[in-house]
Amino acid sequence: MAPILLSLAHFCDKHGPKVILVTQTGDMDDPTGDKLLVPNYPTDSYCESCLLHFPNEDTDGVRSMRSFINDIPYVTTQYSTIRYQLLSYIIKKAFSEESMIYDGSPLVFFDDTRGLNLVIGFKLYDENARGNERRYSFIFTVDSKNQDTATKILADHWVFITSSFNKMIDYIKLKHKQKLDQTKKDSKGNPFISSNYLKVNKQKTATNLLELTNDPMLFVRIHKWNSFVIDSLVAVSPQ
Repeated sequence: MAPILLSLAHFCDKHGPKVILVTQTGDMDDPTGDKLLVPNYPTDSYCESCLLHFPNEDTDGVRSMRSFINDIPYVTTQYSTIRYQLLSYIIKKAFSEESMIYDGSPLVFFDDTRGLNLVIGFKLYDENARGNERRYSFIFTVDSKNQDTATKILADHWVFITSSFNKMIDYIKLKHKQKLDQTKKDSKGNPFISSNYLKVNKQKTATNLLELTNDPMLFVRIHKWNSFVIDSLVAVSPQ
């Protein structure tokens, strides 16, 4: 089966299109997924909007998440050690497409360089962002130059893949709304954090998705969900 990648990307106000995380699986040549792990790299070049946070990262120096399902490794990292250039090409095209909208509508494209990609975009309100919104995309990639093979994988599992993305997007939007509602509730009667005060005084600053959702385990949840989705596809697809 052609390699499948699930990614979460973001259009950063400062850096442009950036991958926040990518989930991949090991193969017969890498049964433990060790080749997909990344070292404890410096994060100074990442702004807060782009950075993938890990539990206990300050003390453990962890920069990868790995799970095993039926003895198959699934690894989530900030960038891909073996498909770095591929993902760069994909997200640049995804965020530059004129037809790309951020209301959950799917966008599909294929070429020999990028393989087959399904992109579902969404946006979150944030007063700290340019235009008061942050744009994200979940991306399903079949890394194959064989268009027929890649298209068959997507076509056979279209409902499962799109509904899987939408479930995670709905969860993120729900947590984001809860965070906004709580902030609005806390600001009532407090002139220093009222909406008018914030609009006048707030500068545009980088904000992480964990903060926007008030869910410190969000990236772990996405890793687990991505692992489940890829494993489900591997289990029903011919090798």
